[in-house]
Amino acid sequence: MPSGLILSVVSRNFSLRIGGLLGALFMATGSFLTVFISSTNQLPLTFGMLQGIGFGMMVPVCYSTLNHYFVRRRTTVMSLIKAIQGFVLIWYPQLIKIMILNYGFRATLLIISGISLHIFPGMITMKTNFGAKKRPANSTQIASREKQPEAIDLLHDTPKGIELQDNVITDKKSTNTFRNKFLEQFNLKVLNDSVFCNICLGQSFVNFSDMIFFVLQPMLLFQYGLDTNQVATCISVSAGADVAGRFGLVFISSIITINTRVLFYVATFFTLIARIAILQVRQFIWVTCMTSLLGILRAWLHVSSPLVISNHVSHQDFTGAYALFMLAAGVVNVVFSPLIGLIKDLHQDYIPAFYALTVCCLPCLVFWPVEYYILKRRNNETASENQSM
Repeated sequence: MPSGLILSVVSRNFSLRIGGLLGALFMATGSFLTVFISSTNQLPLTFGMLQGIGFGMMVPVCYSTLNHYFVRRRTTVMSLIKAIQGFVLIWYPQLIKIMILNYGFRATLLIISGISLHIFPGMITMKTNFGAKKRPANSTQIASREKQPEAIDLLHDTPKGIELQDNVITDKKSTNTFRNKFLEQFNLKVLNDSVFCNICLGQSFVNFSDMIFFVLQPMLLFQYGLDTNQVATCISVSAGADVAGRFGLVFISSIITINTRVLFYVATFFTLIARIAILQVRQFIWVTCMTSLLGILRAWLHVSSPLVISNHVSHQDFTGAYALFMLAAGVVNVVFSPLIGLIKDLHQDYIPAFYALTVCCLPCLVFWPVEYYILKRRNNETASENQSM
């Protein structure tokens, strides 16, 4: 959760490239220290904290570079990147298995830490100069200075009154300056955008639901009475459908222009339907079909999720905005993950927990149309007022 905020502060004072290199340092350090762990209790520090912070700092840098170079073909490029990533992840476990058999556990971890060093030249090549930054605080200070003499002349005629007014204005000015600096450092001004807040809310719950659903899905399939081979087949079909969905989106987005927010909403809607369906069927063939459909929809969610934010905010605000989204997603995960586990433990059944995960799609499906209706109504009222004038 804090990785995005750290990057936001670093990028305000230095550059995104420096923030990316700092994240690469965290990532490589965590990967290297994992070689020497002697207990699973040490994994939260090396793998969880260090590598997690590093990864969280590098991802916005990569997305910012992608947003800078691609505008019209942004969905196509993101789909291609995600497709290659998914293809590599399919074969990655098999490669690790071969390496462990040939070199052993510690040597494999050392090789992985060596591979992670490639992130340093990767971060160096990132494009991080997107033009001059705006400083709204300066205009506020100029406006306050313009009003200051007039306020003094009208309200206080005596030197004592002038001195008192100077102190009051100085205190207010210092308070506003501190507030503006704080908001600028963490890019919290983007929270004034209600549309962005609605995007963060909907995506945070959908991404949380998606992650927990696929983590717990094997246990649900075992509860259905499927054997190990059948469960493995379903998981493999899901992974293959995920990659196929990403490559398919590359082809579709190269032909037609796709509204990524509409894509995310439609994928969320059909994900809700498919999850309800998979909780009703028990036959292996139907479970496999629903799993493959969920894999395709998951691919579309993963591809469109960062693009929804990048298409809504400017290049300069994207890093801070994505950092706040990561923070919101982390808070949702920390708060609601134990609740899902509690539901499973209370009922001694995975099905109620999966229904709860399905309900997590509703904030996106309900609040996004409400936002669209409010904005459309407001625009119509504004247009009517302009015509009447």
